[in-house]
Amino acid sequence: MKFRQFGAFAENLAKGLEFLGIAGVLIMMMVTVIDVIGAKVFLSPLRGSTEIVGFGQVIAISSTLAVGLFFGRHIAIELFVSWLPGRAQKYIHIFISLLGLIFFILLAWQSFNYGMSLKKAGEISSSAYIPFYPFAYVLAFCAAAASLYYINELLHYFSGRSAKNGSS
Repeated sequence: MKFRQFGAFAENLAKGLEFLGIAGVLIMMMVTVIDVIGAKVFLSPLRGSTEIVGFGQVIAISSTLAVGLFFGRHIAIELFVSWLPGRAQKYIHIFISLLGLIFFILLAWQSFNYGMSLKKAGEISSSAYIPFYPFAYVLAFCAAAASLYYINELLHYFSGRSAKNGSS
């Protein structure tokens, strides 16, 4: 697979996961509205709404990690680095990309292991009775997708081209 094809695949995966994040936010909004209307109008709040909103947060945050990286929607402080020569900047960016790759690979691996242990233990939420393990698997998959960003960055650096996000 060529660099461009890999980058396009990873970017399209990130864009697809963004829609999953939007669905997570919409679920949180709908559950909150139903809970408030049910509690205030019908005197019967939605059972497990706090848990459902929490699960929606896991989906919304984890699934937008990769798209935030690919489209530069994250915070990057490069004041000191911008004063350095181009070659030093490149080495620092490679080092940061390696750290990011290691972090997201470890996050994916440990989230997957945690999901397996939750499934084995049969952990469920206390009032909505929703199993926890699928959300750990979602986090693991999304962290693996975010690691593709750093792999793409490193491929660009080592092939002699500047990274996609414009850093040298």
